[in-house]
Amino acid sequence: MFRFLRTGKVSSINYKEVSVSVEFDDSPGIISKELKVLSDHTSKEKDYSLPNVGEDVVCVFLPHAPTVGFVLGSYYSGKNLPPDTGEMKYILFPDGTKIKYNMETSVLEVDCVGEVNISSGVVVNIKGQEVNIEADSFNVTASESNFDHKINCADVVADKGSYNDHINNLH
Repeated sequence: MFRFLRTGKVSSINYKEVSVSVEFDDSPGIISKELKVLSDHTSKEKDYSLPNVGEDVVCVFLPHAPTVGFVLGSYYSGKNLPPDTGEMKYILFPDGTKIKYNMETSVLEVDCVGEVNISSGVVVNIKGQEVNIEADSFNVTASESNFDHKINCADVVADKGSYNDHINNLH
């Protein structure tokens, strides 16, 4: 009997071909040929995300070619539930990095365990009612600096001394 919908666990991944092989739940020990993994976009926009080895997936097969199939996606099961639920979207990576948007509170969180790089060929704008930066050190390199408002700071230190030392020496 031909089954066009099957569930199973990913047994191997071909990252270059964007495909996986699956061991089916209804046929333990039977591994599929490589199945292409469906994505949201593959033309002008491109999405790339593959399920992990051991991840539960749903597969569909073509009736006229029963060995040709696709992985529709992964699903949560009773033993593998999401860490957060509610009106949100998030990606949680194996190293602990998280990107999360909470639609109830309109808060976007990006928590990366490694380095974060943001670049633009033109302009990067950061705008908010308040912008807070907390760091062990803060470096700015620019060929020109423009400040459109009063700056409050404890001291400014440059190669030729500090602002406060300069002011104190005037008195």
